[in-house]
Amino acid sequence: MANSELLGFLDDDDELLPDTLGRKIAWFREHPGADVLVTNGFRVTGLDSTPVFPPADDRNDLVERMMQVGWSACSLTLRTGKIDLALLSTEQRHLEWTMMALLLARRYHTGYLHEPMYRYYGDTPGSLSKSIEHSLAAPEVWRRLNVSYADTPYFSAMRRRYGIECHNASWQHARLGNLREAWRLHWQSMQSPGGLKAYLPYSRKLLLASLRRTPV
Repeated sequence: MANSELLGFLDDDDELLPDTLGRKIAWFREHPGADVLVTNGFRVTGLDSTPVFPPADDRNDLVERMMQVGWSACSLTLRTGKIDLALLSTEQRHLEWTMMALLLARRYHTGYLHEPMYRYYGDTPGSLSKSIEHSLAAPEVWRRLNVSYADTPYFSAMRRRYGIECHNASWQHARLGNLREAWRLHWQSMQSPGGLKAYLPYSRKLLLASLRRTPV
């Protein structure tokens, strides 16, 4: 329904810092060819407040940094007329911002401001990101991102992240007694770069659980 030039997001348990909107508008005026702006923020957990994006170095470009951090909706601002808003999935309940941000970076001219623009509260009670369902949804999100980034220099890193999430979800399924799904995801994790060395020892736990037919 948005029809403004720029479109930003704000979760109900986060907050924008003073002058955020004016600074973002100024950035888009300074970068007329940009379609998407990613901004830094503060992650607040208890009494601790740390940058969502750590300081960058020459080895990390924007996509690599975006793959390494937990996402908040507040990080994104879009130039509405240039973006296919179908990317804003209303069906996906978990990791929707992670997938949307990385799909935007794949398809559009994306810029970054290290200046913090918001506070993201990481320990909100009842947050979906803390649920088991959130962990179980991660492999499918990163599988889709693997498809999107298949012909890019980031593909190996995407596959490695997919392996990590498959391993994490395999552990959760094993704890729940879903051993068939645990084995399927374990097999996927071992096919990721470095996965055989990293995750093969976990096979023993799954094998013992399967023989006993008990959760890990």
